[in-house]
Amino acid sequence: MRTASAVLLTLVLASGPVALAADAARTTAHSGTVVAVDPRAGLLFIEEVGPWPIEQGQIVVTRRTINLTPETTINTFIRVDVPGRFAGDFIEVELDAEDITPGDFATAQCVRERGRLVAVRVSLAEVR
Repeated sequence: MRTASAVLLTLVLASGPVALAADAARTTAHSGTVVAVDPRAGLLFIEEVGPWPIEQGQIVVTRRTINLTPETTINTFIRVDVPGRFAGDFIEVELDAEDITPGDFATAQCVRERGRLVAVRVSLAEVR
């Protein structure tokens, strides 16, 4: 019985990092300029450039529709210059979908669900 319990515990503990790695493997990152956002409908529209395909001498821009859910984490990282921290250090600030505006640069970590891109996390770049 002890051996069976030890094997079961080992399998449970070992599955943690494996499960995390599997989750990370199923996410894809999409980065681009926000062209529109509809917080009520839970939609984010970005124009993504890359991997630099060129058609008729022009770089191809891919428009992505990304679904936002109540579980989607939205954040930005801002530089701070406060006592007790390194000058120019970054802190993470949580945001809401209403804080996203056209022209922002965003990176969305997405999973594919029923043929749709669903954001797990959206990070906005600080623009200076």
